[in-house]
Amino acid sequence: MVYIKEINATKMRAHIFANSPHREKTDFRIFTGKEADLIIAVDGGAEQCRRLNITPHLLIGDLDSISPQLVEEYTHAGVEVIRHPSRKNATDLELSLDLAMSRGADDVVLFGVLGGRWDMSLSNVMLAASEKYRQMRISLYDVTCIMHIIHGGSTLDLEGVPGQITSLIPLSDNVHGVTITGFEYLLKNSTLPFGSSRGVSNMLLKTEGRVTLRNGVLLCIEELTQSNLPGTRKNYSE
Repeated sequence: MVYIKEINATKMRAHIFANSPHREKTDFRIFTGKEADLIIAVDGGAEQCRRLNITPHLLIGDLDSISPQLVEEYTHAGVEVIRHPSRKNATDLELSLDLAMSRGADDVVLFGVLGGRWDMSLSNVMLAASEKYRQMRISLYDVTCIMHIIHGGSTLDLEGVPGQITSLIPLSDNVHGVTITGFEYLLKNSTLPFGSSRGVSNMLLKTEGRVTLRNGVLLCIEELTQSNLPGTRKNYSE
C-alpha cells in the first residue's frame, strides 16, 4: 500500500464518501484503516454510508441524490446538514473538500469518486490535484486501484508486494526532479513532461519503494489485486 511519509504527525484525518457508481460492489470498510476524525457524506454518498453502517459527522450537497427520509434521519441523529442550491459554480465534491480544509483536515481519503461518468471521474482527479489543496494529503479509493496526489517537495514511501504495478502520471507541465527507487525502472532527478507515458506500468521489485519530486504534481496509481488488498499488508497511514 502506498503512503506519504510526513515529518509532523497528522492533525486531522477526513474520510469523504461520494455517490459511488460501484456502491453495491465495494465494501469500502476494508480501506478505511485508522478511524477518521471527520466523516463527510457528499449528497448520495449518504446512501453509501448507510449501507456501510457509518454515520457521518456532516452531510453536504444539493441533496438531490438522497432520500428525504435519510436527511430527516440524519438530522435527528445530530448530523450537521449543509444544503447548497442545485445551480452552483462548484461540484458537491469540491464543496466537501473546501469544508474539510476549513475544518483543519490534512489527510483526506475520497471514496466513490471514480467510475461511471468520465467527465465526473476526470474532474474529481483534477480537483484533488488542485493547488489550493496542496497542504492536504489526498487519496482516491476505487474497486481496482488507489490513486494518490503528490505535490512537489513531497516524498512517498511505498509498502507493497513484489510485482505490484504502480504508475506515475504528470498532472502539471514538466514535473521536475523525479527520483524513484525500489522499482524495475528507476528514475533519478528526471523530468516527466505533461502527457508523457514514461511513468506508466512500473513494477515494485520487493516490498518497499520511494518516490520523490522537486516540483510539479504527480498522480500515483496503485493497482489493486487479491494479493495486495488492504488487510493483506501494512496500512498506508501507518
